[in-house]
Amino acid sequence: MSVKKFGLAVVVLFVLFGAVALAQEETPKPREVFLESAERITYDSKNEVFNASGNVVVVQGKNRIECGELVFNLRDNRGLFQKGVRVTREKTEIRALSMEGDFDREVYTFQGEVELRKEREEEGEVSTILWKTASLSYDGTSEEAWSEGKAEITWKEVHLVADQVHYFPKDEDKGEKERIVLEGNVFITEKDREMQVLKAVYFLDTETLEAEGITRARFLIKGKE
Repeated sequence: MSVKKFGLAVVVLFVLFGAVALAQEETPKPREVFLESAERITYDSKNEVFNASGNVVVVQGKNRIECGELVFNLRDNRGLFQKGVRVTREKTEIRALSMEGDFDREVYTFQGEVELRKEREEEGEVSTILWKTASLSYDGTSEEAWSEGKAEITWKEVHLVADQVHYFPKDEDKGEKERIVLEGNVFITEKDREMQVLKAVYFLDTETLEAEGITRARFLIKGKE
């Protein structure tokens, strides 16, 4: 066995051991984390920390994570992914300069030039939500996402800007619709319509908007032919 393959096998065993140990103590289902590839690996057995660098690929559940450098702490099951991060999960892709992952809670925090792309398919048509911000958190269990600080979202002909954004997926069991909640300096533009409000909720399935605290609105009324 080559040194590279041996190192990968050892690290994968360490990660799996940490997941199994957690399952035995707290009795949740074990979460397996696989290090699929890396050019270099070092492991600190005293502090239970391993480092991987060079074309790092990690697979955890539905998530495939690619980065240039990874530091993973096996004591608290947290990983720091740096030097360009790309996460793909079914129809969602997130890119950022770095990401910190809490693999017990399945919450991932992205920092620096964050871009989230999510494909939506309805009635045979595919559209893409594009979300740009400096910092974004993603819940791998509920698939919720939220950001603090200025964020911009573009979808079809709709452009949304706000200081705080929270995306909620559709939950049929709870009767909740897929929606985007925006707060703080909210600007909404669609075609020839503009609106500035304090808070808004945009429902994606019905393409409808509910807003509070309207401070400015402009609508272009076209003459009849």
